Amino acid sequence: MLFGFTKQTGVYDLSVTTPEGNELSLSAFEGKKLMIIILPATTTDADSALLQQLATLNVSYKDSITMIGIPSYEDGFEDDDASYLLDFYHTYFDESFVLAGGMHTRKTAEQQATLFGYLTHADQNGYFDNDVEGAGEKFFIGTDGSLKGISAAAADFNEDIFINMINN
Repeated sequence: MLFGFTKQTGVYDLSVTTPEGNELSLSAFEGKKLMIIILPATTTDADSALLQQLATLNVSYKDSITMIGIPSYEDGFEDDDASYLLDFYHTYFDESFVLAGGMHTRKTAEQQATLFGYLTHADQNGYFDNDVEGAGEKFFIGTDGSLKGISAAAADFNEDIFINMINN
């Protein structure tokens, strides 16, 4: 008996679900750098400030990196609030910012999204074995589809290392 399998080599083998319920293959971004961001699920002043920073980054660097925002169920996202939150997000981001539907992002989630399985397990991404910490956390994906780095929610967007990950 012969069995075949396909080994996932990076995020370009994966997909996300859009807020409208459509599947978006990340292979559409193959060869591009990606920044996957856990979006806040509340509309506090602090969350607004984070979204404003992300919107500014997106406008400044959209030719260098594609940003994908994902609301996390573990951070308070609820399907019942999806329409309200999407309208809130759209007040900050233009069409170049990709919004995904809600996902289970934590390792402890019974149904952790496949994308976050890749991002948080070293046996899948080859290096990083950290759980998602919360809204504002960023995952940097290189042009080859591999995970290149993780930035904590509290990281300063003006740090050289952050800008270097976007530009290089």
